[in-house]
Amino acid sequence: MTGMHLALLATNITVGDHVKGALLGLQLNMDTVWATGVAMVVTIALGLLLRAKATSGVPGKFQLAWEMGVTATKKQVEANIGPRGARIVPLAIALFVFILISNMFEIFGLGSKVELLPAPTADINLPLALALFVIVLVHFASIRTRGIGGYVKHYLVQPFPIYLMPFNLFINLVEEIAKPITLALRLFGNLFSGGLMLTLLAALVAWTLGPVPMGGIAVLIFDPVWKLFDGLLIATIQAFIFALLAILYFETAMTDIGGH
Repeated sequence: MTGMHLALLATNITVGDHVKGALLGLQLNMDTVWATGVAMVVTIALGLLLRAKATSGVPGKFQLAWEMGVTATKKQVEANIGPRGARIVPLAIALFVFILISNMFEIFGLGSKVELLPAPTADINLPLALALFVIVLVHFASIRTRGIGGYVKHYLVQPFPIYLMPFNLFINLVEEIAKPITLALRLFGNLFSGGLMLTLLAALVAWTLGPVPMGGIAVLIFDPVWKLFDGLLIATIQAFIFALLAILYFETAMTDIGGH
């Protein structure tokens, strides 16, 4: 067995470690709470900065980028839902910005057992909370659009004819249960695997070839590359997918039963 293999085997690699705390008998991952709070502060600060710099004249680069994002989102929503979908645009934008900021914290990761500022979306608790928040609002939007009768009818008459009502109900219930789970796991899985990759890269430091610190050299090369790929590209894609799926769920919920 090579020295590299022995060094890696001797390295204690663990996953899912958090700084624990408690509140009212509930166990909390304090590092996730802290990182979520920082992401919220940054998101709010960006909003306040935009408001302070907003002008009806020639917009600056920051305002222009924001307006382009909002305009693209409005077109997407109005094309699928219509004018009444305008009220979900702020939610979609806020979700995208908050999740993007949370994801980008992975850039500061060192691959240590507990990070000072971890990506809170790499903890299943935050993605699941965001997914449940979105799904609850989707159901409220569905009831508001269709009324109680139309809301219940939707689960009984779709996608098969009315005489297959039990199958319709079963399929729709499974779908509704799966929505928040898949929405959360997609975001969590990508961010968690990114953090795990940083831990594996950090473990390479123990690899030496005689007096040459091969692992340290490898980390200096691959760590920045991985952070650019995962902390920027993957972070942006996953934030976009989450916001886009939220829009699509609202689209389905805010379509009248007769429109199916």
